[in-house]
Amino acid sequence: MNKPIAIRRKVQQGYLLVEVLVSIMLFSLGLVGLVGIQANSINAVSEARLRSDAVLAANELVGRMWVDRTNLASYAGTTSVASLPGGQRVVTVNNSVVTVTVTWRPPGQSVDRQYATTATLAGN
Repeated sequence: MNKPIAIRRKVQQGYLLVEVLVSIMLFSLGLVGLVGIQANSINAVSEARLRSDAVLAANELVGRMWVDRTNLASYAGTTSVASLPGGQRVVTVNNSVVTVTVTWRPPGQSVDRQYATTATLAGN
């Protein structure tokens, strides 16, 4: 009766090591997944910050133009936007209709991003 017990123990030796290795592998895959999610989150936050900077740059200029409506034509043209990487602000004026287009290129991207707003600056 002692022999079967000894054989059973020898057959089961090593399974604990395999279970530990599999659990370490699953844990590592989970960590890699979390790192990927964190990287995507950082990219999304950076993109959102750049978009909000573009909106701010366009709306700030429209606000200045609203106050200085008599000189709208002097605002037409292209200027750079320092808060955006490769940022440019293009202003077109057609009577009292103003279009402000802000273009920038996020770091590591090959395609430009763009935000455009149109305002009618007439009235009181």
